[in-house]
Amino acid sequence: MNRIFVGFMICFLFLNCDKKEKSTFTKNKPYIISKEKNRQIKNGDTTPPPPIPGFLVYGTNTFIIDSDSKIYYFKRGDVGHICGNWAKEDTIPYYINLHPRDLIEVQKDSISEFVKSNYTDNFRNLTFVSSKLDTLKSESFYELITALELSLKDRDFYYMRRTTQEEDTVLKYKKTNTYYNSEQIKWDENRITFPLIKPKLEKKN
Repeated sequence: MNRIFVGFMICFLFLNCDKKEKSTFTKNKPYIISKEKNRQIKNGDTTPPPPIPGFLVYGTNTFIIDSDSKIYYFKRGDVGHICGNWAKEDTIPYYINLHPRDLIEVQKDSISEFVKSNYTDNFRNLTFVSSKLDTLKSESFYELITALELSLKDRDFYYMRRTTQEEDTVLKYKKTNTYYNSEQIKWDENRITFPLIKPKLEKKN
């Protein structure tokens, strides 16, 4: 992990920390993740940034939009002021030991209230909205984005991305309410990095 944090020089994924907020999201227009290429939202910059570093893929807050439009949420620690360099090839999401119990289902009729209640601290929030779907256009999605834009503070940002292998796997166990053990999963080393723990891997040619 030390090699990742040497010489930090970015500010929330390569973008100027002092830029004024300006949402680039168009309400009620389908958001196609593959076309947007992880562009940062809420800063007015239309240039796609370099790939997100693997250790920062989950940020402080993550919302997962499932194929049935249900929304799940999990929270991590404060990101703080992040400015730096890392190896360009180090963009594979890190294993974060996520468990089904960590995923909270956000009720459809309380999305706005849920977001407000989870963005009341003084942390600097880097939020990811992720989905296995490439095109997002559900009512729940629009309500979530609206709630985020109303709740994020001056230096907070949010990004859209596809779900990681770990998110997809853990969500599957969450929905089926079955026992989850990461060591029994055949992880794909082309999609996940294990900095400390290394369960079974399935290498693809």
